[in-house]
Amino acid sequence: MAKGPAKKSAKKPARPVGKTSPKPAVKKATAPKAKPVKSSAKPAKAGKPAPVATRQAPMNRLPPPPPMPAPISAVLAPTAAAVVAFERGMNALHLHDYKTASSTFQTLLAQFPSEGFLGDRARVYLELATRELRKKSAGNGSVEERLTTATLALNNNNDDEAVRLATDVLKEDSSQDLAAYLLAVVASRRGDVNGALEYLRTAIGINPECRLQARQDEEFDPLMDSDEFHALIEAPSSPGATAAAALGKKPVRKIGR
Repeated sequence: MAKGPAKKSAKKPARPVGKTSPKPAVKKATAPKAKPVKSSAKPAKAGKPAPVATRQAPMNRLPPPPPMPAPISAVLAPTAAAVVAFERGMNALHLHDYKTASSTFQTLLAQFPSEGFLGDRARVYLELATRELRKKSAGNGSVEERLTTATLALNNNNDDEAVRLATDVLKEDSSQDLAAYLLAVVASRRGDVNGALEYLRTAIGINPECRLQARQDEEFDPLMDSDEFHALIEAPSSPGATAAAALGKKPVRKIGR
């Protein structure tokens, strides 16, 4: 087999003497870029704001204010007649005429029982007038003044004061039929039938006209079952001044009855 022409070896070109080939520039090492971390939280949907963290209320928070009270109903104005009577009693009180003031306030309370605040004020001033009368009679008051105060005390259901004054008068002057009559009324109120009959007998013995007063007085209703009581009030009476005439009015009849 025939051989082909021999290949000539390629010679490398000779490097020029004294010259060096430039070295390739060394690239600076750069840090690898950090990859973004994917969040596991799902993005909020559009249109719904993200929830806002609320601050926890302190433990010592004040309680809520109380509810508003119900509106107060309108107060009716007092009647004109009641106002006139009240002013009359106040004028007497300012003049230290406690007897007139007490009688006026009692009449006001009896005739106008439905008056609200005016009636309450009348009761206060009535108690003031009665207290002043009691102070006056506790000193050197006359027999008539003490009997008047005793009658007022009885009408105000102050039986103890009426008994004290009437007993004191009867000890000082045994001819005072009104004092014995007042004691008979208090005894009847307390259910003391024997005591009521005894004092009533004394009053009638001083003034026989007292039996007519007792016959009409509702205070003696508890004695209606007593034959002795009927014997006292049904006996014929002789003309004379009544116990009520001593003060110009019925001695124990309550105002308004």
